Amino acid sequence: MANVKDFGSAEYYAEFFFQDLLADAQRDRPDTGDNLVKGFLLALEGWCDYHKGQVNEYERLHERVRQALAL
Repeated sequence: MANVKDFGSAEYYAEFFFQDLLADAQRDRPDTGDNLVKGFLLALEGWCDYHKGQVNEYERLHERVRQALAL
């Protein structure tokens, strides 16, 4: 399917990421599949929170630099 030169492509993620995740879904344990979806949402929320915090820090730093340079 995909190879190293295809990093970032849909085929790359299908073969090297999503297939591994989907292998965890079990018909006799539907909670596993549900938890895959919930886990994705938790990860996305976590990254959003992280980046919001980073933006806040950049804004704080920007203001400090402006004050230090009296701009």
